[in-house]
Amino acid sequence: MRMSANGIELIQSFEGFRPQAARLPGGGWLIGYGHTATARAGLQITLRDAVLILRHHDLPPIEQLIAEQVLAPLSQNEFDALVSFAFNIGPEAFAASDVVPALNAGDRARAADAMWAWRLANISGELRVVDALARRRAAEIAMFLEHPAGRAAIPGALVRPLARQGHDDEDGDAGSRSVVISPRPAPESAIGSVLPPENSTQAAARAVSERIARILGEAPPQAPSPPLSPLTAGDGPTPEEITDAVKALVGDDPPLTLAPRAKGPPEGVERRRMPRPAAGAAPDDTYPPLPPAEGLVVDDLEIVEIDERDVERAIQENGDLDTAAIRNLGAWLPYATLSGLGLVGLIAGIERVLTQSARPLLRESDAYAGPVLALGGGFLFLIASYYLYRALTRQD
Repeated sequence: MRMSANGIELIQSFEGFRPQAARLPGGGWLIGYGHTATARAGLQITLRDAVLILRHHDLPPIEQLIAEQVLAPLSQNEFDALVSFAFNIGPEAFAASDVVPALNAGDRARAADAMWAWRLANISGELRVVDALARRRAAEIAMFLEHPAGRAAIPGALVRPLARQGHDDEDGDAGSRSVVISPRPAPESAIGSVLPPENSTQAAARAVSERIARILGEAPPQAPSPPLSPLTAGDGPTPEEITDAVKALVGDDPPLTLAPRAKGPPEGVERRRMPRPAAGAAPDDTYPPLPPAEGLVVDDLEIVEIDERDVERAIQENGDLDTAAIRNLGAWLPYATLSGLGLVGLIAGIERVLTQSARPLLRESDAYAGPVLALGGGFLFLIASYYLYRALTRQD
């Protein structure tokens, strides 16, 4: 499970953004949203980088710590509140706090009460309640205790609140379990039904069972389904509405047409079937075994007679092939030679044209030698290449 955007916003609101590294009283440095691991003097950071460092560097170890320490299942708001709480007090303090045993025992109210104890700080050598820590603990506890079904109604006339006797941090009734008040169920006239949320004890027992099953490699036993409770009319569509919507999407199905039946005995005539052998029975040798195949003997010392006419015919065919190959070679070889000469002349003419400006002309006719040689070579190359192509692709 990862921290949601609401949890990150909660941490950002209480940690505060520091674009420049600030000196801590203990000698360290602080930058961004409570980042201390790589903070140093003179370091600056943007808001976007601070959010990325918080999300992908500082919070993953805290999320992993909660996943390892807390055995009970957590909702998203409970997980977010615990991550903010552990990020503020530190991983070691969270692991040693009373919050973890209370959560593993399934007592969420006692866990929230244990979180409230962490609102003190050492100010000038004295433990004092810090208002900012009290506000942060109150926000974390409110997020932790937020019920998915909404707030539970608890009028003061029904349950009168009382204060603890003695010191504020002492728990005079630590051995008793806390009382969890859930929202009232929907009225009887509601349509549909849903599964009610399981209580904290059942959730903790199921989480421990699943974790032990993962360690042992066994499938956890399936708990019996709790009874259904009515659903309010505004929570979702009724079964009839869902059925009508599915029918509207599917539409009217065309009548089914049966495929033609395979050929078989007429109606009313029972097909004979071979009786199946009993399990473990020996195979029935109904069919006789096949006779052994006769062996094929090859005598490699036997004299082989070869017809002389076959030899002469093979020699004649080979000679015809050689003659055809020579004839084909004579058909395209001249064109290939002329094409090569034309390509050489084309290259030589182009080279003469490009280099004649760098050297003096001995005769006036030398100025036309390059272009004439290039044009003649190119023309010869094109014509010879055309006839070479025809000679190669011609069918005998």
